[in-house]
Amino acid sequence: MGSHAARSGRFLAVWLPAVVLVPAVLAGVALLWPGPRIGEDVGSRASAALTAAGLAGVRVAVSGRDVALTEVPSGAVDRAREIVAGVAGVRSVEAAPGVPDGLPAPAPPGAAAELAALVAAAPVTFAADSAVLDGAAAETVAGVGRWLVAHPDVRVRLTGHAADTPGPAEVALALSQQRAQAVAEALRANGVDPSRVSARGVGDADPLPTPAASRRVEIGVG
Repeated sequence: MGSHAARSGRFLAVWLPAVVLVPAVLAGVALLWPGPRIGEDVGSRASAALTAAGLAGVRVAVSGRDVALTEVPSGAVDRAREIVAGVAGVRSVEAAPGVPDGLPAPAPPGAAAELAALVAAAPVTFAADSAVLDGAAAETVAGVGRWLVAHPDVRVRLTGHAADTPGPAEVALALSQQRAQAVAEALRANGVDPSRVSARGVGDADPLPTPAASRRVEIGVG
């Protein structure tokens, strides 16, 4: 009887700690090991944050709580990294540009149509022999500036024009360049990075039906 009790005591002494310890270890592993669901949630939140910031084309890969971003517009790498670093659950972020530095990233679908509609409501025109941006034209350019700030992966091309009137072609060309530059400066003043804007004048090479309409700056994606 005493021998049986001793054996039972030894059995309990050996196995009871294991019975208590193993579930505790497994629970700890479950807490420390990030399951697939955690990665999926982090990836979804990161993608949503990038889309809300106008960076919908960025690819998001998640390993646990570590995020890797690829195909980021070259001018928005730091911004994309900061956005994702602020997402709940993210531990680290790596980001790589999708195009080489110095080359424009492709504009998102629909950007050209959105910009064209914005400018069509009040074209950017000027008074005769003037490169001063004011009135409705200035308001249009300010609106374009706000739109560009909200779409950091879009670049714009400014083309200045002059009316087809008597006078030296050199004068018309210089005036058209001044008009394009005036719009570029206004965009910069509204928070648009100058590297996203190209400006040129073409003189009176492409007149519209009236001189008033011809004295303009066209704004397009490119």
